[in-house]
Amino acid sequence: MVEAEFIIGDLHKQVRVLQSLVRDLESRQPWRIEDDTGLRTTLREVIKHLKGMERYAAQRTSLPGLKAVWLN
Repeated sequence: MVEAEFIIGDLHKQVRVLQSLVRDLESRQPWRIEDDTGLRTTLREVIKHLKGMERYAAQRTSLPGLKAVWLN
């Protein structure tokens, strides 16, 4: 159960990062090219982290249902 709690906590952290990113983007007017570069970097980091979590969960036989199949 500790593994599942760890993974769920890590997912919550990534969701908070994405929510913060959305709030930041909504507050910026007008849009600048520098914003796009930062957005892409943050999104790549989150996706990389989520894919790593998916690989970790896939290796755990005790957590067969924790797979992020929606990530490409």
